[in-house]
Amino acid sequence: MVFGLFKKNEYADVIYKGGKIYTLNPDLPRARAVACKDGRVMAVGDENTVDEFKGKHTEIIDIDGGTMLPGFIDICGHPVLQAFQKVCIILYEKMTEEVVLETISDYVKMNPDKHAYFAYGFDTSILVGKSQKELQETLDEICADKPVILIDISGIEGWFNTKALDIVRESVSKEEQAPIITLPYILHVLEPVDFDKLQAEIVSLSAEYCEKGYTAVFDCGAPDYLHAIYQEMVIELFQAEMLKQRFMGSFLVMRNVKSEYVGKKLMQKKTACSETEDHVNCNVLKLILDGARTAGSNDMKISRDSLKSFIKEAIDKGFNVHVDAVQKSDVADAFEAIFLARSSNNKKSHFTIAHPHEFTEEERMEFLVEKDTSETDFTLGDFKRKYVRLNDVQNTFDAVDKLTIDAASHLGLGDDYGSIEAGKYADFVVFEDDPFGFDLSKFNETKAWMTIIGGDIVYNSKIDEPDEWQKNLKLKQQEINELLEEEDDEIFN
Repeated sequence: MVFGLFKKNEYADVIYKGGKIYTLNPDLPRARAVACKDGRVMAVGDENTVDEFKGKHTEIIDIDGGTMLPGFIDICGHPVLQAFQKVCIILYEKMTEEVVLETISDYVKMNPDKHAYFAYGFDTSILVGKSQKELQETLDEICADKPVILIDISGIEGWFNTKALDIVRESVSKEEQAPIITLPYILHVLEPVDFDKLQAEIVSLSAEYCEKGYTAVFDCGAPDYLHAIYQEMVIELFQAEMLKQRFMGSFLVMRNVKSEYVGKKLMQKKTACSETEDHVNCNVLKLILDGARTAGSNDMKISRDSLKSFIKEAIDKGFNVHVDAVQKSDVADAFEAIFLARSSNNKKSHFTIAHPHEFTEEERMEFLVEKDTSETDFTLGDFKRKYVRLNDVQNTFDAVDKLTIDAASHLGLGDDYGSIEAGKYADFVVFEDDPFGFDLSKFNETKAWMTIIGGDIVYNSKIDEPDEWQKNLKLKQQEINELLEEEDDEIFN
């Protein structure tokens, strides 16, 4: 038996065979071979039938008795914050002013050679009632000779020492036309991040994901500045043909802003990765609802009216929406806003609500619940936690389901990911042994042999040396830059 999508007179780019294939497709749960073309599954079934799609240029890859599964998807990850924790100070919203300042002071003392000190995540309530001069002087007491830059948990407000603002003023004075002074402009001038070290951390994190069998990672929220840098770096990895997981980004909003601003940023992020063949995308508006937040003013949280406006703006532009709802009342507000949005708009955006609550049947009766809205694991809390979806699984079958079919469904991506079926992306993980023969503990410790994205092997544990990836990336980037310079010379000479 074979399940195929393409015509028989079309030939595969690559065929994988020679082992077990668990498709997670209930119509064809087991197979022996899979044919791939143009990054998607062309046909899956027994070897003899799939061989009918073999042409003279088709590559045949023998998985040598290994076991193939759909590639794993991390839908509760924080790769952006996990990478940035090695190049900046990650604060926590609940930190008092005293703790924030003590944390920064300790970091400065332990890192005397840094050109600037950058922190993210403080609660803006600690700024209330203080003048700009007082705030500057507070940071000056910690470090006066190098820039100190803090951005708040929402990623919208900043706190700087005098040195940082002096550098910005000097930059403004050199501009032919006076720029609008915004937080993005200030951060662009100060460049507080060690980009080489950040890139090395991204590569290291990617290697860890490879060993675990992940082929796609959804980022559950990071401030725009951090996300934009991370997204640019994974696009560079794609251009250098060294991207090891699909990166699914999101635009984070957790306070009242203009809905037009939200729509503009979503489109900017989506456009930035439009030429990556869906290896890098940003198709999700990420909202954090916490009705209990009291920092500064009501604008420091998302009001019910803003929630409705944000969701409408997103679905009007074709984006999905992922909501983290902290309080029980926030869950109800999210369901109501989604219900109203769906009632007035026929577009097929997907909605996910992540929360930590259990509701009785009676409580749910009071919600305006949309049947197509997914509910999933809460993604807030300690961003350092990894592989959260495996915390409550009972066995290996449950674990694999949560990392494949269930993960794709919660992101609204079931048509493209989650199982090995004709028409879906050819993203697979291969283990040397059958993981369904392991108990849960052994499964969690087992390392992947290969990961495959779009039909191409991106990781092979028997060949790859992740420690060399950063060096290889630098060489490839140098080659790309030289080619671009040659093209410029041809154009202008």
